[in-house]
Amino acid sequence: MAKQQAGVVQDGVDQIKQVVRRADRELKKIQKQVETRRRTLAKEVTTRRRLIEKQAQRGIARIQKQIQSQPLVKRAEALRVDATERIERGVTSILDVLPIATKSEIERIDRKVSALGRKLKEIEKAQGGSQAA
Repeated sequence: MAKQQAGVVQDGVDQIKQVVRRADRELKKIQKQVETRRRTLAKEVTTRRRLIEKQAQRGIARIQKQIQSQPLVKRAEALRVDATERIERGVTSILDVLPIATKSEIERIDRKVSALGRKLKEIEKAQGGSQAA
């Protein structure tokens, strides 16, 4: 009787193990399906996002062209250009009055100073060589 009960218990344990193995296989199969679906959805989302970005960029470009073609915007741009030119002329006239060297003058002076520095080094080198002899 004890052997018979042990056999029944063992059969029950074996059946439970089979059920657990089947459940494990099913879970792995479902996990694989879910992962495949996740990848597919990620690709779809990326593709759609890029499409939406392109459409938005085209729309923005179209709106910019429409705005730039408006008379008010054209007038504002012309005023900006005119104001910039006037400011540049004003700054130039102020700088002409002040005793400030221009960039080209500073560069020319810098080249002369560099040349003098090289000549001075040559002279010092020549004097150092003649003193050592």
